[in-house]
Amino acid sequence: MRLTFQQKLMLAFGCMILPLGLIGVHSLWSLRRENAALRALEANLARRAVLAEAENTIYRQIREVFHFLIEGDPEIKAEIARLDEIVRGRIAEWKRTAVDPEEVRVTRELEKYYQDLLKVTDRIFTLYEGGYRVEAIQLTQRELRGRILPDLNRTVTEIYRINRERGLQQAFQEVGVVRRQTQTVLAVLVVGSIVAGVLFSVLISRSLARPIEDLKRAMDIVGEGRLDYRVEARSDDEVGDLARSFVSMIEKLRETQARLIHSEKLAFIGQMSAAVAHGLRNPLASIRAAAQLGLYRLPPADPLRENLQAVIAEVDRLERRIDHLLDFAKPAPFQPAWEQVNRLVEDGLAGLAEKIRQQGIRLEVDLQAGLPEIRLDPVQVEQAILEVLSNAVEAMPRGGVLRVTTRGTDEAVEIVVEDTGEGIPGDVLARVFEPFFTTKADGTGLGLAIAKRFIDQNGGTLTIDSRVGRGTSVRITLPVVREAQLADLPSR
Repeated sequence: MRLTFQQKLMLAFGCMILPLGLIGVHSLWSLRRENAALRALEANLARRAVLAEAENTIYRQIREVFHFLIEGDPEIKAEIARLDEIVRGRIAEWKRTAVDPEEVRVTRELEKYYQDLLKVTDRIFTLYEGGYRVEAIQLTQRELRGRILPDLNRTVTEIYRINRERGLQQAFQEVGVVRRQTQTVLAVLVVGSIVAGVLFSVLISRSLARPIEDLKRAMDIVGEGRLDYRVEARSDDEVGDLARSFVSMIEKLRETQARLIHSEKLAFIGQMSAAVAHGLRNPLASIRAAAQLGLYRLPPADPLRENLQAVIAEVDRLERRIDHLLDFAKPAPFQPAWEQVNRLVEDGLAGLAEKIRQQGIRLEVDLQAGLPEIRLDPVQVEQAILEVLSNAVEAMPRGGVLRVTTRGTDEAVEIVVEDTGEGIPGDVLARVFEPFFTTKADGTGLGLAIAKRFIDQNGGTLTIDSRVGRGTSVRITLPVVREAQLADLPSR
């Protein structure tokens, strides 16, 4: 049977596409099974974390009993009662998700031994408070350390063993089966593709094979990232047109590669930020509300107020981290308006006034009067100024001098923020604008990255000069744009 040029191409391409399609279908099927196994493994690990917390809390209760015998602190009883609520909650959560009968049985044993622990603890407290301290210590050694603690250790170990054998090993076995099947199918497809390729290569004429081979080799090389590889179109037929289109595509790839990489990073950060915001904000709001309600109900002298205030402060700190992530990842539309720079600086200082006062920082402000209004996005620029001011304040935890100056000309308005902190080393200064780079234990590494991006979007510049031991100076320069020049400005 005589095959036309088009038929040969369709036949050859069909042989190439069919194995790829089969590989894709099998890969999707394998990926689905692996994801199901990994989700089961993740759920199992989360359950183990619940059991581990219950175990650690029980051991902490036992330590508190020994502390009570040594110190006699009556507040320890309240602490043990608080820990008891945690243990009961974690054991109940573990039982709700238990499906294996053996696991349920051993968990009931754990509950029984835990009840024994509470009863012995009450007896120890009663003896100790009744003046029978020696008897209390003897009871602790005999019952708590000699009987209950070994029983608890044995039971928890047994639960871990059952969970590992019935949950973890099953998930790993499922993943292993999927991978072995995938390897077998891929091997069969690869061998079949090789055989089919050898058979149908006879049907391809030499005039067609050489250009396609050259083009395929070029595609493989470019696919490895070598965009500087030179591709030559040697023919004037359809294959030559394809080669010339490929050359044009390579040139466009060279121009857009950096932007694509940056877009992928921002897309990932956006997904992560959305997940963080969705997963943490509602629970954090509930925690903060509960802590505030506790503060409202507790008397002013109650020592627990300090703990609740610490919880509220920690929730606020986490909220600020989430806001930082969202500010950096979400698209920042440019919404310009005519604005006074001095007002933006004053608003930023007002937001940090209390922190400046608490840290004993001397504030020196010199804002030039009569500065021209600038067409900028006030939300973006105010956020950038606030980030710079916050960094300056954080650089002086033990006090210092914060100088804020504004100066203007017909061409630009300049904001200078100077602090007398410890300064930034040269190797760190070179990376301060990199996203997620930070030297602070509780920092996100996004503050200056956000500030620089906002200033860049407003057509300005942000530069930093720092000397170790002497302090840091941050300079923001914003262009003065006249109304007659607005039509010539590029859109952002």
